[in-house]
Amino acid sequence: MRILGHLLVGVWVTWRLQRQRAGPEAHSQVRRAWYRRALELAGVYCEVAGEAPREASLVVANHVSWLDIPLVGAAVDPCFLSKAEIARWPIIGWLARRHGTRFIRRGGHEASAHVEAMREGLDAGRHFVVFPEGTTTFGNGLRRFHPRLFAAVTGTVHPVQPVALDYETGSDGTVPVAYAGEERLVSNVWRLLCRPRTRVSVHVLEPLEGRDRPRRELAEAARLQIVEVLGVPAEPIDGSRPGRG
Repeated sequence: MRILGHLLVGVWVTWRLQRQRAGPEAHSQVRRAWYRRALELAGVYCEVAGEAPREASLVVANHVSWLDIPLVGAAVDPCFLSKAEIARWPIIGWLARRHGTRFIRRGGHEASAHVEAMREGLDAGRHFVVFPEGTTTFGNGLRRFHPRLFAAVTGTVHPVQPVALDYETGSDGTVPVAYAGEERLVSNVWRLLCRPRTRVSVHVLEPLEGRDRPRRELAEAARLQIVEVLGVPAEPIDGSRPGRG
């Protein structure tokens, strides 16, 4: 009930900020505080290592759970790219639209349009975050990073900002709260809320200049930085166990 109340607070604060025509800094402070409180209510204890980028950056992170969104949001305050279905979710979809989320229709041949929209957002001074694995994993490795979205920074002054989300793992090396496989969202949220606490370390790593580097090289360099911090195998996992987009 407290989490539902927190979502409604987000709607009210967003409406108030828009009515007051608050500036970008006010929006950023409110968003980061809202993300931090959401994590507290879910019993997630987060430590951030490193400094958020000062200049507009393409933020890329490993993808384990829907929790990745508030974790990166609290640390960096970026815009997000998300699957189009989320735009129709009650409350969450409305909040996402009002705070600059760009929605992707799979198979809709919209990748070029979204790369251009990301580049325009970066030029306007906003960070954008993508999860270039394209789906979630169980936390025991990283899939290959799809290089297509790295085109948003190639040939520009905007860097790539790798972020490693280091969840506590179980004895089998997987993340207990991972949202992957065939599990439904409701059962995953319930399992998280039944835990006494969940610990995550967010590592903001060294940025990568993208101006003169091809997107495939950038994608692999960012992936290897994250692999090193997480201590998982460098060889990409094959994706035989399905994840969540």
